Amino acid sequence: MFLPAVLRDQKGAVAIMTAFSIIVLVGFAALAVDIANILAARNERLNAADAAALAGAQVLYYDDGRAVNPGANQVAYETAVAHSSQGVAIEVGEDYASNTGDIQRGHWNWLSRTFEENASTLPAELWDVTAEQLAANPDFINAVRVTVKRETTPVAAFFSRIFGYEGFALEARAVAWVGFAGSIEPYKVDLPFTLCAQAITHDQTATGQYT
Repeated sequence: MFLPAVLRDQKGAVAIMTAFSIIVLVGFAALAVDIANILAARNERLNAADAAALAGAQVLYYDDGRAVNPGANQVAYETAVAHSSQGVAIEVGEDYASNTGDIQRGHWNWLSRTFEENASTLPAELWDVTAEQLAANPDFINAVRVTVKRETTPVAAFFSRIFGYEGFALEARAVAWVGFAGSIEPYKVDLPFTLCAQAITHDQTATGQYT
């Protein structure tokens, strides 16, 4: 088939394909570098949220278990702000005392895996109830939820700025809950061990009563 000379002239085709390929490669480079940067910042925020939630859950109840400790929110807050993300302070709302902001006490339903905020400080009845009933009881305060953010100082964009992205505002959330270790029926596990008699009696020389 005869083609006009202008159609048979392929000069410059390689240059066009090269230019197009460079644009595609730059796009992939932007994606790879910025995603790696975002993931690094995300891990730091998750670490902060996890640590804060665990710290709050650790003191969720007073030592004698008589009531929920509202100070657990402050412990969680102080733990969160002690962390940083890429050298930038973690952002957490300072309204932790209200139990309605970024740090909340509440109930974690371990069956449906859902959290419900609850500011109650009253202990729930734990005896003569099933695990299912406890899981469904929103007044059983057993968890602390923490949300940390990078909004005021977003995660920096590098190559993505070519496409108009100046930064990425991100957040991370964690829930720590106080669970149960379970129980072992008698004779299910046989582990020999030794205890000093004085460690388990009130007065070895007198009544010898066990504690």
